[in-house]
Amino acid sequence: MAAILVLRLSSLGDIVLASSFLQSCREHFPSARLDCVVREDFVPLATALPGVARVVAVSRRAGPLQLLSVGASLAREPYEHVFDLHQSLRSRLLTWRLRSRLRPGFSKQELPRWLLVHAHRDLYARFGGVRPLRERMLEPLRRLGLAPRLHDTRLVLHADARARAASLLGVGNGERSWIAVAPGARWASKRWPVERFAALVARLAAVPERRFVLLGAAGESPLAAKVAAVSPAVTLDACGLDILETAAVLERCRLCVGNDSGLAHVAEAVGCPVLTFFGPTAPAFGYAPYRPASRALHRPPPCNPCSKNGSRPCHRPTHECMENISVDEASAVASALLASPR
Repeated sequence: MAAILVLRLSSLGDIVLASSFLQSCREHFPSARLDCVVREDFVPLATALPGVARVVAVSRRAGPLQLLSVGASLAREPYEHVFDLHQSLRSRLLTWRLRSRLRPGFSKQELPRWLLVHAHRDLYARFGGVRPLRERMLEPLRRLGLAPRLHDTRLVLHADARARAASLLGVGNGERSWIAVAPGARWASKRWPVERFAALVARLAAVPERRFVLLGAAGESPLAAKVAAVSPAVTLDACGLDILETAAVLERCRLCVGNDSGLAHVAEAVGCPVLTFFGPTAPAFGYAPYRPASRALHRPPPCNPCSKNGSRPCHRPTHECMENISVDEASAVASALLASPR
């Protein structure tokens, strides 16, 4: 059987966004086996990508020799096409022995992003305009002469994850309107102040039927606790669930409110609209929410953006990029989204 190999080692949001590319692969190569290479900590997520038959795990600590060895093993497989959606040194080592089957990649728009971050000059229009990452990922298929459709992102959840979500939120959700709140993010500079999350929950909780489920990694429980303390009777702390259980919880929610992080992409992939707060990064990088019912709030100061992923600590004591987003504005937008049918 002919097979296709797709590499996207990390991270959470990028792997979810790659699900659009995988759906296009399935449309254009319906009989081919789809294999996916990801970093070992993202294997559970990759198993939920649509159409993937086999997931190949790569150690987070794998050195060049180990990567070359994994690539040599993959080179013995009958791959007709190899697509590198990561385009890093590590992924190039993995595909070294597969380079005769490796298809040209896509534009990462590194130059306009660099100019925006370091010179604060927006020259995206000169480089093809602002294009979402999931759209740019389709370029390798276009170079093969195909006309791939831009699909919604999608995760295929298994019954166990959905059963866990049902046990937490209630089988039918009753009359409750669940709202997911994700106050964490990998980098502290990307977090809207937790006190504002708490104030937002307090305002939205004025509608009696609303309930709030707090989501994030286990290490983000202290942030969740500060939010839950405002309205403990209507909040459920579900931090620490595995990623597919978290996705199944999001599938049952009316809205997800959180920072520019991977969970926002997970929410959209299961049909849950999001309200996302952008701070040190910019929607122009290609990670803005795309669903019609989703919204992004971004009130950038002159120093924005200051890094490509938010990893740099803020050099301004006021952290204006996040502080500029008020509770009043977030509450108004969230209320409008909740008032519209899902």
